[in-house]
Amino acid sequence: MITKKKIYLKNLAEILSGVYEKTDPDGEVVYLQTKDCTDTVITKYASRVLLTPKMQKNLLQEGDILFASKGVNYLSVVFREQEKAVASTSFFVIRLRSSVATPEYLCWFLRQPSIKAYFKSNQVGSATPLIHKPAVENLEIPVPSLDEQKVIVAIARLSKREMELQQAIIEKKQNIVQQLLMNKIK
Repeated sequence: MITKKKIYLKNLAEILSGVYEKTDPDGEVVYLQTKDCTDTVITKYASRVLLTPKMQKNLLQEGDILFASKGVNYLSVVFREQEKAVASTSFFVIRLRSSVATPEYLCWFLRQPSIKAYFKSNQVGSATPLIHKPAVENLEIPVPSLDEQKVIVAIARLSKREMELQQAIIEKKQNIVQQLLMNKIK
């Protein structure tokens, strides 16, 4: 049974703003932007910045959650890369200070439709909507036990994989039908 305990995100984590820096192709630090993230962080084609003292103090840590503060996709992803990286101003970096929640669970929670609706109702601007830090800090997070969090994340991962496999099956069936039909008219 999942507990009903809720904690404000600001009491679970530190919420940091991403940094602005001019990119440099010779830089040794990955400069992550929203285009570099989907369900995972992909550093291969990301821009680079030089390792300055400012960049050094803003380096991402294992388990940090990148949350897109600009736009309408409300992207969230857990940083698990080994490469030195910083987040651009397109992100809030959510760094857990408490061990009562896992980064994967929090990331899953931030992706839920009801939470996306919460952020949509709290965004400002129209050309490039953005979410202010207090809206993120004051989000209430239900915190089940760590075991329950692991189960939730595992089921969500399996459900996503099932959808991917079903889509692959549909596409293969369509290809077979198309090939059979083309063979009929040859």
